[in-house]
Amino acid sequence: MSLRTTLLLTAAIALFSSTNLLAASSGPVKPVPASKLEISSTSMHQPASAASCELKVKERYEYYDIDGPTVEDLQRQMRHNGTKWGDGNVYAALTTWDLHFDYDISEDDGHCSVKSVKTNVEIVYHLPRLVGGNAAELAPVWEKYLAHLKLHEFGHKDITVKTAGEINEVLSSLQNYKNEGELEKEAKRLTDEKLRELKDLQVGYDAKTHHGETQGAVLAAE
Repeated sequence: MSLRTTLLLTAAIALFSSTNLLAASSGPVKPVPASKLEISSTSMHQPASAASCELKVKERYEYYDIDGPTVEDLQRQMRHNGTKWGDGNVYAALTTWDLHFDYDISEDDGHCSVKSVKTNVEIVYHLPRLVGGNAAELAPVWEKYLAHLKLHEFGHKDITVKTAGEINEVLSSLQNYKNEGELEKEAKRLTDEKLRELKDLQVGYDAKTHHGETQGAVLAAE
């Protein structure tokens, strides 16, 4: 007689990152809360087989429009029209992701092992877009800024995707446990550890790059 069990695990982690928006007479904007991470997992008994891993990543962009005759006008527009976050603040740029994983457990000869792991990551970049009659005049400055801005945000994406792959690896390594409860307990310990590492890595990345400033993500007149 086979035993079928379903485990649902959810977690949310708010991480903070930003790309500095500098004006001649002011400091950087507040750090951008870069992500809200949601995780769900399901496990069930199935016939034993070699563990397999699957990782899928989707990326998309969402824009808000800004215009104005000067760089200072663009800075003000980004502070006014930027992405609104749950803390009530408005940010010039924002990167969010959802990371969902599920794993199947098989039982063979009284031992439980992870049979397969599937992880899906969806990245959304929320960015400003220059429009209007002044776009051509400001294009050189704006395009340089936007390229460096994306470079910084792509770094956050790379960290997240790398962690998702590591979660796949640690879950697929869970083999030959005495029962499903022990396996699930170890799975939770390992994934919780990876999520803590992810938060530390994201915070460290922002600290190292000064929220993108060292990567050139500073909007200033040339």
